[in-house]
This record gives sequence, C-alpha cells and structure tokens, in this order.
Amino acid sequence: MTRCMSGIVRLASAANRGARLLALAWLAATSAHAADAPTKGMKSLEDAELAEVRGADGIAFNLNNFSLTSSLTDPLKLTYISTDGSALTLSGLDLSRTDDADQFADPYQLSLRSRPGLPDMIAVDFPLNTAGTQSWSLTADFSNCSAYANGACTGNTFLGGTLQVQGLAMKGGGLYLSNTALADTQGISLGLGTQLDIASLSVFSRGRDGTGTIDTSDKLVISGIHLADATTGGAWMLADLDKHPGLINAATDPATGTSYLHVQIGWPTTSDPVPAAALRIDNITFTTAGIGGAAPTAINLGSASIASMQINYLDIRLKTQ
Repeated sequence: MTRCMSGIVRLASAANRGARLLALAWLAATSAHAADAPTKGMKSLEDAELAEVRGADGIAFNLNNFSLTSSLTDPLKLTYISTDGSALTLSGLDLSRTDDADQFADPYQLSLRSRPGLPDMIAVDFPLNTAGTQSWSLTADFSNCSAYANGACTGNTFLGGTLQVQGLAMKGGGLYLSNTALADTQGISLGLGTQLDIASLSVFSRGRDGTGTIDTSDKLVISGIHLADATTGGAWMLADLDKHPGLINAATDPATGTSYLHVQIGWPTTSDPVPAAALRIDNITFTTAGIGGAAPTAINLGSASIASMQINYLDIRLKTQ
C-alpha cells in the first residue's frame, strides 16, 4: 500500500501515516464484523403496502417581499360578465405584503395527508403569524358597466370608487383540498379557515386620479376588524373538509343548458355543531366632503360586534354569457 501511494506518502508527515494506518485497521475490523452478521435480503412490497409509504413532512415556502403593482397606463383588470350583458370590473389592482425579520421562521406548509376511509388531502397550512407581522395590503378600483361586449363597455359605466384594504393578517388555519366524497357529484372538496385581523377597510367614492393618488374627501372607513372562532379565539373554519366541506365545480343548468361556476358550503356531514365565529369592529366612520370650501363632515358610528354567527349552508352560482 505504501509503495503504491509513495508519491503521496512522501508528502505526508509521519503523524498522517499513523492516522491512515489506524483508519485502515478500524475499516478492516468493521468489515470482518459485518461479514459475520447474517445478510438480510430485500423484500418486495405489494401495492397496498406501497400506498402506506409516506415521504417527508412536506414543503415549507414563503412569499417574502411579494408585491404586484398595476401600470397606470394599462392597469390589471379583472372583469366578470353576467348573463344579461352587464359587467363588474376590478382594475388597477395593487397587492403587497410585509414580512417577518426571519423569512423562514414562520412559513406556509404544503403537505399531502391521509384520511382514514377517505381520499388523501392536499394541506396548505398558513403561518401562525402570532404577532401579525405578515400582513397584506390591497388597492383596486371597481366599476359596473350596463352593457359589455368585445372587451369594452358599450353601455353606461358606474364608477364605484376605490377599495383599499390595509394590514390584513391571517393567523393560523389553512386551505385543504381533496376529491369530493359526495355521491354523484364531481368537483373539488375544500376546507378553509383562519383567524383574521384587518387594520382598515376603506371605500373612497371619488377614486384615484391619473397619477394613482386617492381622493380621500369622501370615504367610508371600517377599522380594526377582527374575526375568530367564537369558542377558542383562534382560527375559524368556514368550511371543514371532514365535517362541513365546501365544494367548487362547474355545473350545467338542465333547464337552460347554461354552464356556471358553482361554489358551495354544504350541510354538515356529521352531528358535530357548525363552528361559530365572533366578529368585532373597532370603528366605523363616514366622511363627506364639504361644499363650497367648507370643512368635511365626519360621522363616527363607533364600534360593533357579533358574539356568534354560523354559516350552515351557502350556495353561489356564477353564470356568464
């Protein structure tokens, strides 16, 4: 061995040669012990056994420094056209998020989980966000058109103003998706819930000017919105995949032959009570611009709260032309 590696040995110190000899002796002893141990053959697995094999815990990801800003000259638009030809449009959509100092401390978690006797589910667990440092802000203009065709409004347009949401923090909960277990029904079954805190939700009736500046002279401001489970104070499950599932699918009205997007929160599938939510609003204020240079008038309605509310069943059908 020394002769074969003479070029290397000449460069090594005597101490290094001793260390190599000890390592070779340990390897030889380990190999001899392994040779004495009985050899275990590989075992073939049936499909049912392979189905029980699970990988790692999933994928953690975050949306650090996320932002979406519309162009002033060609803003992003989302338009829904109803069956009567009218349209509702959200335009100039701006969306951004604040972050934790450590972007990996409290991420989203994506995983695949099994459910006994039911199809597996895809789980997206939201960050716990206890301090509310991960918060979203959104600004968009909304309008209604009485007649919409070929990508343009050909009727009367009502400019509804600008909607602005600031400091929207989701704390815990998540989104859970699976195949629907309802008989004779196709679609995606879902569970959805979170604890929600919103710093402010405002509607500015005079909208934004060409530079993107909001005219705040006429406004409705709802500040300090808090939504949570009425019992635990944590995440409220609007829909529960196992007990009170939601459903998203495309369906066709047999009477008219018109297809539509169907969003539903079905009746409870177990005897467990439907989760109740508590809603608290810290303040509601209307402000109206003064006439002829007069000072604006503000009407403060104070706070409001709902101690307990439930959604036992909800059915939404979005039809288009």
